[in-house]
Amino acid sequence: MAVSRTFTGKAQPIHHPTAGFAPRVVARPLPRLSLSLDLGMRLTLLLFAVFALGVTLLRGVSSPNTDIQALLTASADCAAPCWNGIQPARTTVEDAVSLLAADPSVADYQMTPGKISWWWNGDQPALLSTSGRAFHGRMEYESVDGEDRITSIVLASTIALGDVQLTLGDPDSITLHTVRPQDAAQRAGAVYVAHYDTLSVFAVLDCPMNVEDFWKSPVYIAFGTPALIFEGDTYQVGSLPEWFFRDQAPGCAAG
Repeated sequence: MAVSRTFTGKAQPIHHPTAGFAPRVVARPLPRLSLSLDLGMRLTLLLFAVFALGVTLLRGVSSPNTDIQALLTASADCAAPCWNGIQPARTTVEDAVSLLAADPSVADYQMTPGKISWWWNGDQPALLSTSGRAFHGRMEYESVDGEDRITSIVLASTIALGDVQLTLGDPDSITLHTVRPQDAAQRAGAVYVAHYDTLSVFAVLDCPMNVEDFWKSPVYIAFGTPALIFEGDTYQVGSLPEWFFRDQAPGCAAG
């Protein structure tokens, strides 16, 4: 900036010649799983238990923040997806630039082909971050019906991923991008993207990844469909795969 049966009826008594005699039951030992299979299953179950515990604890000790809810959900005067009166696929570039220029918390903005980037002056809402290296906020645009219109809005935020989950619930789907370092200054890791109905959020995660850091990671908020380009592999999943927090997870494994 991506299943049930019913039986009704009255049971009839069954008369059997051996009625009244208790059958002799022979106890048999249960089959034992091999050590390697049993250990693998335990590790997988433990991973999901720890992840589920994180969600449970978040929901048990916290409540959705109303400011976060206001930022992430639609308002009465601007149908989602929308931010600050700007709607992807509807708002023209000219109108979007006018709204940015009139915002007293915008220090500067810059237009480049297909993009409008801006930086805050410190007076922006507390949920919006000034830590972004390339931008604090960015809009992409392209020609729609013969006129340049905004297609996406991305905001760097101070909102933790766990607070997004508390506010919006489980995402509709998840995309994972592995990050391959392009130079010595860049670290290996992954980009986690949670897709919801009218927006998505993504967090950049460094290796090694763990559950606590995952939930505390600040997110970028994306309205519309921004072009997220990463040098690595992409996975489309319904929920986090069991290998995500392993040392040898894609993006964290050496080589």
